[in-house]
Amino acid sequence: MDSNEYLIEWLVRQRLAEAHDFATRAALAAMASPSRGQLRVALGSALIRLGRRLADSPASASTVTAS
Repeated sequence: MDSNEYLIEWLVRQRLAEAHDFATRAALAAMASPSRGQLRVALGSALIRLGRRLADSPASASTVTAS
């Protein structure tokens, strides 16, 4: 059985084009939505800053010394 080199080349090019299109769509989808890790880090940092601000406030210092 003879293999048609042109047909094989065409099939390979089609598969490569499909893979390239899939990778492009995946990259666009990843850029469109923020990752959950970034949101978690931002929320954690905000809570830490809030905690530090509350710990440095004069109201919390007076309640600690009054105990």
